[in-house]
This record gives sequence, C-alpha cells and structure tokens, in this order.
Amino acid sequence: MSKFNFAVYAEGIMYPDNTQQPVYTTVSQLQNSGFTTLILGLFHIGRNYSIQPSQIMGDIYFNNTLVISEGRYVGDPGWPALINSALGGSVNRLCASIGGGGVMDFETLQKIYQQNDNSYAGTNLANNLAVLKQTFPAISIIDLDCEDNYDLPSFVAFCQLANSLGFDLTFCPYTYQQFWTSALQQLNNTNKGAVKWWNLQCYNGGYGNQPSQWAQAITEAIPGFDTTAFIVAGDWTNDSPAQVQSLMKSFHGSTSVGGGFIWTLDQIVANDSSNPQQLMTAYVKAISVGLGNVL
Repeated sequence: MSKFNFAVYAEGIMYPDNTQQPVYTTVSQLQNSGFTTLILGLFHIGRNYSIQPSQIMGDIYFNNTLVISEGRYVGDPGWPALINSALGGSVNRLCASIGGGGVMDFETLQKIYQQNDNSYAGTNLANNLAVLKQTFPAISIIDLDCEDNYDLPSFVAFCQLANSLGFDLTFCPYTYQQFWTSALQQLNNTNKGAVKWWNLQCYNGGYGNQPSQWAQAITEAIPGFDTTAFIVAGDWTNDSPAQVQSLMKSFHGSTSVGGGFIWTLDQIVANDSSNPQQLMTAYVKAISVGLGNVL
C-alpha cells in the first residue's frame, strides 16, 4: 500500500437526491478506484443574514440541503448509512469539508463566536457539530476550506471545538499564507497533531502555488515542524489526467508533497458517465505517475 494520499472532493453526487447515479454505485466505484481519501463537500453553516429565506444560525447544510438542525439530524434517512459505508477498498479516510468559494461560512462562524462572548460553548453550532460526529462516525476529519473571511480567533476556536469532539483537521488553502501558518502555529501549541495535512489548491485561484514554498512558510512560522508529506497538492477536472500528471511531475522530488487531490468527483462522473470508475482510476494514476510512480 502506498503511503501517499490520493484524495477527491465530492459534492452533490454523494447525496441521495442527485440525478447522476445512486450513491451506493459511486461508493463502490470509489472503493475500487485507488482514491484513498473521500472529502465530502461542501458543508455550510446556517445564517440569518444576507440570505432568503432566513436560516437558523449554526444549523448545518450539505450544499443546499439542511441536514442537521437544532441538535437533530433532519437529512435523508438513508444518507448516514450510505456515507458510513464509504470506508473500504482503497478508501481509508472520510472528511467533511466546510466552506469553499462564494459562501459566507467563516463570516458566520465569526458572528456566532463573537455573539457568544468569544466562545462556541453551548451554541447551536457546537450541538450540531456533535450530532454530525454521532451520525457519521466514519467521518474522522473536518476540512477547513476558508475563502471568505480570514478571522484568526474564531477560526482557531472552531478548529479546537471540532478537535474536542473527536475530529482531526485538514486545511484547504489557496492564498493568504500568513493566516494559515498562524492558525497552524496556534493549534500546534494547543492541539498538537490535530492538523493532519494541507490540501493545497494549485489550480484556479491557487494556480502557480508551489508546495515547497508553502512548506517553507510553515517551517519559518514553526521552526522544527515536520512538513514531510504534509501537503497534498490539488488540481481540478478542468484538467485532463495527462495535464494532472504534468502538474504533479512539477512537484516530484519535493519532500513536503504527500499526494494529490482532485476537484471534483461529480465532474469525473459527468465526464465519463459510461465508465466513471475508469476515469477515477486514470486520475489516481496521473497523480501517482507524476509524483514518481508512488503507487
């Protein structure tokens, strides 16, 4: 088994009401694809401002679907079993990603935090995050895709909350190195080892990102921090497997690179609906070959 991480972000295709294919079919294909980490995206935090109809602050949505509200799971009754069955075959880690582009999740986190005397204790959000852990025990990691509001105190406190509930953490940066390294520095002091790796976006807004430069920023902020295999370099399905292989080849030899990720599984299936598992495996192989035949 390769020590390298082959990850894929999956959006609505992992929810029962999707029109692409049944979730159990996708799970089976993933488990035979070579992908090792499935990252469910994107989860969002309910808010009662700048949205109609108004939502309950701290409720949890999976994309546009309300799944946890006021301490209760309210999503599709069959979804937890489908997600909890995703571990197996090549898939050995399951993450829930919060945030993304064009949303207000981290602004909402800041509001909840500040309106509760700079704490998440006793909030609807804290209760709902605990329900997420109870309902989906297979999800072991919360992935932080902060792109809308870089407030360090509320971000770090949310990471600490998630870790206290039993979740490990990953970061998904594309810009603002200082924010991410500062967050890691603080968590390294209070929750050492909680952040397992970074999913570095090297496409779209993160085009041109070099894992080695981000690793250097980490060690400058935290002398002695071991960045070996700490950065999983990401590309998207706008690029073909051959293009992904070329990008990964440019990172070959960097000791900080511990694998690659693809955004998104939904588009992989859309691009080859007749045999999506074949295309999934092609992307895994592209990452592996690019990084030096690491499978």
